[in-house]
Amino acid sequence: MLERFAESKVREALVDTPVVALVGPRQCGKTTLARSIRKEPYITLDDELTLDMARSRPMSLLTSHSRAVVMDEVQRAPGLFRALKMLVDKERRPGRFLMTGSANLLLMPRLAESLAGRMETIELWPLSQGEHEGRREQFLEWAFSGEEPPPFDPQCDWADVMAKGGFPEPAQRASASRREAWFASYVRALVERDVRDVAQVDGAVLLPRLLRTLASDPYGVVNMTALSRATQIPASTVNRYLSLLEAVYLVRSVPSWSGGEARLAKSPRVAFVDSGVANYFAPGQQEAFIDNFVSMELFKQCSWSEGGHRVAHFRSARQYSVPVVVQGNDGRCVGVSVVPRESVVPNDFQALRFFQAIAGQSLARGVVFYLGNEPVPAGEGLWALPLSALWRI
Repeated sequence: MLERFAESKVREALVDTPVVALVGPRQCGKTTLARSIRKEPYITLDDELTLDMARSRPMSLLTSHSRAVVMDEVQRAPGLFRALKMLVDKERRPGRFLMTGSANLLLMPRLAESLAGRMETIELWPLSQGEHEGRREQFLEWAFSGEEPPPFDPQCDWADVMAKGGFPEPAQRASASRREAWFASYVRALVERDVRDVAQVDGAVLLPRLLRTLASDPYGVVNMTALSRATQIPASTVNRYLSLLEAVYLVRSVPSWSGGEARLAKSPRVAFVDSGVANYFAPGQQEAFIDNFVSMELFKQCSWSEGGHRVAHFRSARQYSVPVVVQGNDGRCVGVSVVPRESVVPNDFQALRFFQAIAGQSLARGVVFYLGNEPVPAGEGLWALPLSALWRI
């Protein structure tokens, strides 16, 4: 079993929190991780008899186990959460329930509010590149340190890395056609089943259309009118469908960085959670998805980092764009741009320098990832780095 860097956060939460929810995309390894931490007793709501009991008699199901329990795919029975609240309020015992869910419980207000103060939610993403290679990424620690980059291996087949994505199973398949078959089945299951579980919506026709449109403008800034026009779906429905795609972890909204500057663009970007899924909808266009890929790799690193880091993007009214901004709890931030070329030129740093002028002392570092092999200093706090530095530093 590959090491998952979120494991320590789950174990820490179980020490002092009654309900710990490990949530993330289906097939990303949640059940494997949960059962490596606590093997028995184990309940899965993918079992139809158990699901029926969870929906019709949730309290009976929960009280049938006196020991701490692992409960899988809890989003399928929302009624469980009210029963969980009653049990926890009656006996506040740390680590009583370790749950997994393939829907973002934080985007389901009724569920999140019912366990406010009683549940800690930890997101598990598809494997990061560091997890694939068995090395814990130190990029964020380095980026905020002010030091020069340490030695690392710059060589990587970046196109293959992005085509495979982070899910364990397709990454192990020998051919592109076998990976495509896995992604087709995966997307179909999410659209036909998981979306219906979350919202009782049949999106089998319209949701793939929306996903293909998003893939045609990867990591694009959200424009409901343009998406509606391209998909022939009403703008209000597009907005709802984007929320559903985010709830089942097919896409992720990346908010804008404002820094108190009123003239900056406020619209979020939309990132595909997994580059392999993005490649399935737009095969052979890995260069177009590099910004998306870097953004999600940094989301993964933030999920287990100790600095409370958050991922955003920067875009000015004059169209200067820094695709990824990582900000810590102390207000300091790191700006990241990407150029899909084997060399960098001074203009590649133009947006970062503009951002540097606005962020001032709060900008700890500016990085341009590129497809070459050498780290290149580019002025105070600015570096061009090979793409592999993202997971090999």
